[in-house]
Amino acid sequence: MKNTILFLSLFLSVLMHAQVNASLSDPNLKQILLGNYQAASYQASQPIDATDQISCELINLINPDSLQYSIEVLSSFHTRHTFSDTVSANFGIGASRRWVKSKLESYSLRNEQRLQVGYLNFDITNNTCGTLYNTKNVLGVLPGSDPSLKDIILLTAHLDSRCEQRCDTNCLAAGADDNGSGTALVIELARVMSAYTFKRTIVFMLTTGEEQGLIGARAFSDYCLAEGIAIKGVLNNDIVGGTICGETASPPGCSSEGDIDSTTLRIYSNPLSERNPHQGYARAVKLNFEEKVQANMKVSMNIDLINQEDRSGRGGDHIAFRENDYLNLRFTSAHEHGNGNPLGTPNYRDHQHTSQDILGEDFNNDGIIDSFYVDMNYLARNAIINASAAAILAAGPAVPNFILHKEATGLRVEITDPILAPEYRVGVKGYNGSTYDSIYRFSGSSFVVPSQIAGQLYLVGVAALDSNGLMGPFSQDERGNAQANTPAGTVDNMPYSFDCDLVSLHEISPVVPLGIQLLDPQPNPFESSTNLNVWVKNDRWIGKAELKVYNSQGQLINAFPIELLEGLNTLNYEHRKDNGLFYYSIERAGLRTPSKRMLIGV
Repeated sequence: MKNTILFLSLFLSVLMHAQVNASLSDPNLKQILLGNYQAASYQASQPIDATDQISCELINLINPDSLQYSIEVLSSFHTRHTFSDTVSANFGIGASRRWVKSKLESYSLRNEQRLQVGYLNFDITNNTCGTLYNTKNVLGVLPGSDPSLKDIILLTAHLDSRCEQRCDTNCLAAGADDNGSGTALVIELARVMSAYTFKRTIVFMLTTGEEQGLIGARAFSDYCLAEGIAIKGVLNNDIVGGTICGETASPPGCSSEGDIDSTTLRIYSNPLSERNPHQGYARAVKLNFEEKVQANMKVSMNIDLINQEDRSGRGGDHIAFRENDYLNLRFTSAHEHGNGNPLGTPNYRDHQHTSQDILGEDFNNDGIIDSFYVDMNYLARNAIINASAAAILAAGPAVPNFILHKEATGLRVEITDPILAPEYRVGVKGYNGSTYDSIYRFSGSSFVVPSQIAGQLYLVGVAALDSNGLMGPFSQDERGNAQANTPAGTVDNMPYSFDCDLVSLHEISPVVPLGIQLLDPQPNPFESSTNLNVWVKNDRWIGKAELKVYNSQGQLINAFPIELLEGLNTLNYEHRKDNGLFYYSIERAGLRTPSKRMLIGV
């Protein structure tokens, strides 16, 4: 009964709003989204476009400190309520979205102005909180290298925050996890991914109005539908940084209050639409991560596919895209700190939708947060999952068309696309469960599903593989009762995993670690300058030496003469080249230290 009431509350809130007059602040943005542009106008001078290299480098580039900085700034605006102040320089939704826009613009400047930044403007009318004209989503659009591939990739999160009362615009609503965590994740991905080249256009979008009925997401979804803008997939991030289970977490919820899970990320996708195309998309995201990226992670992550569109009685921006038949997913932490206090939950002590949704607390009163409610390392890992999913989706093939024939010899897959992919994967499952029981691989246009038992019902989906082994989304499931037993087949053990050792910086011999130690740069990451701390332990390193800086591909980009003394040496380094991940080492008299990492650009 409680879930029914929550669902009705959400449903009524969606009905009692309307958004109209959606338009982009820059007409050029519309043309890019439609694929009407010259690729050369946005080409990098030294493009990096190999998906394996991009995915491997992003594992190192995505930075917990950078994510924390964004959440701290977002929390400082007091509230990001959709109907809050738009004029103040440091309070309300206006100040927060201008800050987000300024960050996206700074990333564009660092990357040859390739990231195109602007607003989606729209009006809100007939909402329970009133009428609001010319409110905005913030967009950063990274044009793809192949304008003929007109289906964009959308990475999104909602910027707005709220307290218990839906229309309270003055309460402290830091919204650190809901949804500062998702907003920081999208900002961070814009920062690191803007340096790379992707075949398809990638859009980084922060919406407003989610807490009043998914208004900003629906404005963009409806705009895309009306203008004929194709979307290959939506990756929506909402509440993706918290690891602590609250007392009232919405079902499927978490085990018990206070439990912590920092290694599981949930993906929600609609199971009820026509033959589950969204769940096929979710399965591809999970498989691509597990097969191509997981082995390179310092901490393993589990992706839990949930057989629901969202938590019971709850909703998120991805729903607005499902309503217009765009493939979509919602990423959410395994543990939420509350159920959002719907209808005034008695004795509600959790943080979600309260003034307690903060980054953390300083329990020893030394001015530094010592207990975090948002886990930055966990959030960074979730960002890596998003980044790899977007990179593979941007390069990989489209969803294949196929027919599932119910024949006397068993169920048979027939690919009906006029141009065949090099290979296909076939996922097979029973009626229950969100993941495939078995996956097979084949080439050509016809494949008899192995291991069938006569009379049993199967759900079958198909995904295409390109020549590099990149897999696109699985199709919708087709159902069929097997009419015959079929021989067992070889379950596909995908051989196309990314080997990040082949695309990272290799040490150049000789490396002599004895007698000198490179300490961590302070600060790191940094905008333009940092202090490189070097501890010299014996006299063979005393005297004239050379500081060398390499990019993430191992190319030497800077070399400086230095003078080393015994003990601690502090070298001020100013960086005037591109931002990203770099390495430095010191050489003297034929000896070289191991390299040390530094991250430029916050």
